[in-house]
Amino acid sequence: MSPAEPVVFRLRRWRLWLRTAMIVGPTILLIRGLAMVAVVAAGIPLDPSDYIEAVLVAVATAAAAGGGALIGAGPRPSWVRTSAAGLELAMSRHRAVFLPWAAVGSVQLRFAGPFTQLVVTPADLNALRLADEPGRMPWLRRGAFFVDVGTMTPGPAALRAEVNRRRSAGLPAPS
Repeated sequence: MSPAEPVVFRLRRWRLWLRTAMIVGPTILLIRGLAMVAVVAAGIPLDPSDYIEAVLVAVATAAAAGGGALIGAGPRPSWVRTSAAGLELAMSRHRAVFLPWAAVGSVQLRFAGPFTQLVVTPADLNALRLADEPGRMPWLRRGAFFVDVGTMTPGPAALRAEVNRRRSAGLPAPS
């Protein structure tokens, strides 16, 4: 791949739904299971239908939570684009932000798995350019932009490798 070719990382809607469902489902099942243990410890017998109900409630809640995550992401889920010119990123429901490499202070990945976040700290806010598209202004929290990349394709490891490749291609290295 030539250094001039941009690489785009996208949040796939089905992966967002699946991530949410796989987090919420087992959590609800654990909570229901602990409640059932407390009921049995109190001396109240449980029917087999109580166990089936617990599983069905967990599945239904996970499916509904996944749907809620899709609604929350809006029509344009998050994405990140790296190119020789710089780093462009868009959080769900927000306008895209472009930073030339010289204006990128640092790029970090934090957390792991589906919770991985890209943290981009600009060195020069005057170099920042916003896309001419509808959406809210991007958040600059604690001096950085945060984008959920845990379920983007290609994954966070490919994003890290791409950012490192762009840095080593003779571009000014962020501190």
